[in-house]
Amino acid sequence: MDIRDMDNVVIRAGERVGIRHLRETDRDAYTALRVNSRAHLEPWEPIPPSGMDVYSPEVFDRDFSMTDTEREQRFAIVRLSDGELLGRVALGCIERGVFLNGRFGYWIGADHAGQGYMTEALTLCVAHAFAPIEDGGLGLHRVCANILPRNVASRKLLERVGFVKEGYSEKYLQIGGVWEDHERWGMTVERWGDDERAG
Repeated sequence: MDIRDMDNVVIRAGERVGIRHLRETDRDAYTALRVNSRAHLEPWEPIPPSGMDVYSPEVFDRDFSMTDTEREQRFAIVRLSDGELLGRVALGCIERGVFLNGRFGYWIGADHAGQGYMTEALTLCVAHAFAPIEDGGLGLHRVCANILPRNVASRKLLERVGFVKEGYSEKYLQIGGVWEDHERWGMTVERWGDDERAG
């Protein structure tokens, strides 16, 4: 059964994927997907200062604890045809008040990369971020993402979704224990509203 036919399963659905908050029952699939995708993900992922193994169930516990909070949102990317977990989009560092901003991070399993799933999922997440609170969205004004300059796939993803490069941050984040420069990419609700994808 297509999971769009089930009540309250996804927050937003596209043609092939939906986004929903992580559930405790995702633990095994989430951990297995990350372990099986380690070589695909490792060049791009930061290691927490705690030294946590980011391919262990402990990472699922961390993400699950932040799946739906005021400052953090964690979305499972699920294939609509069978409900399979494909990856995760995080919207973190959410600030309210006069800023109304959040920062995206994302990953997809190695077997699902290059098939357009992440483009669809990130588009859904941006739409949810900008949708008014009274319509079930997050009511943000601006979202951003920071990527390694050599991460060509991530740059193309952000361009497809409609982000624009806004700047360059020297020694921004540790990747594999090395302080790496990052490009800053952003999107505002005004730019999104002018884009046909917003509808």
